[in-house]
Amino acid sequence: APRPPVLNGTLWALAGDPLSLTCGASSHPSPIVTLARGRRVVATAVYEPQVRLEVPAAAPEDGGEYLCRAENQHGHSSLAFN
Repeated sequence: APRPPVLNGTLWALAGDPLSLTCGASSHPSPIVTLARGRRVVATAVYEPQVRLEVPAAAPEDGGEYLCRAENQHGHSSLAFN
């Protein structure tokens, strides 16, 4: 199963600031990494070690809980963050 995802990037943003973060996980075979906010997938990387989310200008409605999930045929692991 994939190792637990690791989050890199801006964790704090003010309204109007650009926001960039990456969530990645390692596994063999390579995972499918998805980044979701609620039930809506906002970014996906298929058989890549990481997924990137870029927001040109953060807004209050961009806040909330996100989930980074890495999965392959051997299982899955995830990381929740706000």
